[in-house]
Amino acid sequence: MNEIELSYVSIRFEAPIVYYKYKEGAILGFPEIKELIICAERLSGGKPYVTFADVTEDIDIKIEGKRYVADMNNMPLFRGTAALVKNSMYLVGANFLSLYNKPKYPFRAFIDREKAIGWLLTLPLE
Repeated sequence: MNEIELSYVSIRFEAPIVYYKYKEGAILGFPEIKELIICAERLSGGKPYVTFADVTEDIDIKIEGKRYVADMNNMPLFRGTAALVKNSMYLVGANFLSLYNKPKYPFRAFIDREKAIGWLLTLPLE
């Protein structure tokens, strides 16, 4: 199995990348974020992975979901993420917030899918 379909996201795995394609109007609270991590760990076969998050549709990440992913203990196999955003305004905003909030893992937003994937493949998995 290398694909999982949920009501709010399609998930696919091509080692070492877990691809998330969020659906319009997805709401990501604590239960959804926890489910995403469980799915990623299952698809990766229990090995370290990076994520590619296509957030070109409007989604809502709730505060409890943000808090859960802020704790790296909740994602022991996760090594970083690239977010595909819909335009340069989102790109600048997401990358600025990342610099300001200083996530504990590598993060970058992109508007070019291939550049995002290329960057993910440079991240160390160990």
